[in-house]
Amino acid sequence: MIKTETPLKTPSPADSLGPRKVGKSPNAIFITMALDMSWRLAIAILVPIIGGAELDRHLKTSPVLLIAGFILAMGGMGLVLWQTLKKASS
Repeated sequence: MIKTETPLKTPSPADSLGPRKVGKSPNAIFITMALDMSWRLAIAILVPIIGGAELDRHLKTSPVLLIAGFILAMGGMGLVLWQTLKKASS
């Protein structure tokens, strides 16, 4: 009679699919999303406000364009926050 060794681990169907993909840790995902949101917020807020202030200075107008830039920046901020929340919840 021939003796055979039993395998140490019973193979599963998942073993035939190749190595398992390891995802990012929750901390890494949070940091990545926070950094992404921060630069997007900086652009969405600073560009319209600075642009409005510079156009007011160049056109020698009252702060109408600065206020319009501020309102546009608040809309951009809301859009960035909405997109980030939507991405985080998926």
